[in-house]
Amino acid sequence: MLPRPLLAAAALSLSATTLSAQTLPDGYYVQGFLGYNQLQDTNLSGTIGGAPQSVFGDFDGGYGIGIAVGREIPQWSNSNIGTRIELELSYRNNDVERLDFTGNGAGNEVNTSGDISSTSLFANVLFDFKQKGAFTPFVGFGLGAQRTSYDLIYGPGVTIRDSDTSFAAQAIAGVSYDINSNTALTLDARYARAFDVSSSRVNSDFINTGTVEDDLDNFSLNLGVRFKF
Repeated sequence: MLPRPLLAAAALSLSATTLSAQTLPDGYYVQGFLGYNQLQDTNLSGTIGGAPQSVFGDFDGGYGIGIAVGREIPQWSNSNIGTRIELELSYRNNDVERLDFTGNGAGNEVNTSGDISSTSLFANVLFDFKQKGAFTPFVGFGLGAQRTSYDLIYGPGVTIRDSDTSFAAQAIAGVSYDINSNTALTLDARYARAFDVSSSRVNSDFINTGTVEDDLDNFSLNLGVRFKF
């Protein structure tokens, strides 16, 4: 079986090719991107069995993939700054490296496994700082929703395995390079946060012992291609 990053890259290429082959009105664009993603350390906290508890987590570097459709808004642009709006669908995944369940003895639980993945839908606003050359720096922000899936397990079968949908926001900064009038390469960094993401904690007897939650932060570096129409 192909590694998941290769499958993700194949899916991105197929999606971008399919959309670029369709006819969109002038001024629109479609963009696909793929990159490195780092889920920041988590501190899932809540009340379990009547007592406050926390689950600290460290995660390996993972990957992210996304596709966006947007257009420049002439009414919000001028000769120096172009303003774009876009709708972005993205996916991120990170495997767990270490878990520490407070109230469970000394830290660093043994036999930990699993991952946290997320699917996000953002409405982005971006500002292009127009230059005379082929390079165009840009910054932006996005608001939307994130569907987070926990699949964490340690030891004899204690799990945090659940999904939750929450409000999310992101900041974006990057640069594009025009290959020609219709195609540009992009490099960007994104910092995304999903707020109050919760999950059930289940013990080895398959009993739900409580709910823990935290804000989840993802930092990603991405390479992409933008096709203009």
